[in-house]
Amino acid sequence: MTIDFSSLISTCAAILLLIAIGFFLRKIGMTDDDFCKKLSALVAKAAIPFLIIHSIVSLEFSPEKLRNGVLILIFGTLAHTLMACCAKIIFSRAKDADEKKIYQFACVFSNCAFIGYPILSALFGELGLFYGAFYVVTYNLGCWSYGVLLMSKGKAEYKFTVKNMFLNVGTIACFLGLAMYALQIPLPSFLQTTAMHIGNLCTPLSLIVTGSLVATIPLGKMFTNKKLYLFCAVKLLILPVLFALMIHLSGADRLIGEMNLTVFLAVMVSLPPAALTSLFSNMFEVKPSFAAQVVSLGTLLSPLTTLIVIKATQMICMIGS
Repeated sequence: MTIDFSSLISTCAAILLLIAIGFFLRKIGMTDDDFCKKLSALVAKAAIPFLIIHSIVSLEFSPEKLRNGVLILIFGTLAHTLMACCAKIIFSRAKDADEKKIYQFACVFSNCAFIGYPILSALFGELGLFYGAFYVVTYNLGCWSYGVLLMSKGKAEYKFTVKNMFLNVGTIACFLGLAMYALQIPLPSFLQTTAMHIGNLCTPLSLIVTGSLVATIPLGKMFTNKKLYLFCAVKLLILPVLFALMIHLSGADRLIGEMNLTVFLAVMVSLPPAALTSLFSNMFEVKPSFAAQVVSLGTLLSPLTTLIVIKATQMICMIGS
């Protein structure tokens, strides 16, 4: 199994360029804190729901693929749960409460669509994209439940309840999309096109917000912060390799005959922090400039770290074979 490293470099270069555009717009005064906060809310509450529904209902249906998709949902939920537990333990000693929230959120939630899809395509072809969409469902459910709970904790203006955890734009979109897929309810072509176009706004706008937030702090502060590099080592290398070892030893490699489940899951866990890290930190006023640093540095390092994780996982899969 090989991966086209140039495609990974190209994807990350595009992400960094979008962040740079946001940085430039802030420097010339075209964006400010109020603009970023409103744009964050627009993406989170309008664009993302359309993206979720479109990504699910556009999948080709078959009973076998639905069964395998359910397996991906189960293992995706397991991956996010384990990462949440590890992040809570590893970053428990962080002195700054807001930075602790950002470390935990960024460690659990990866950029599994915009960066993950090209890598899955290089590894598994269209099949990787198909199952990647199911993994993204677990990501969205996690973001809009545990993620919101984490980032809103201690914010008097946001009262978190179990009802809010399940009845919000993100989780409703996930459940609606899954129901339409399982019941084979077609989405009219004009609605599918609309959902696609609105959903396509998510990545560029999220990264422009990230770049705008990075512009509020000296760049040297980001590149000389040893704690950020330590975080990236844990999130991008150590936890993905340990997770791959656990999955392989469990014998789950061949549960989906069409692809190696261990490699699939290791890749998704190893991806850089989700751009939603910046969006949520901005929405809930949790040190947004620091969150932007975490996202930017993680994205910059990810081409090298992802390749290392893939190679390490391939070696792990040879154990006992």
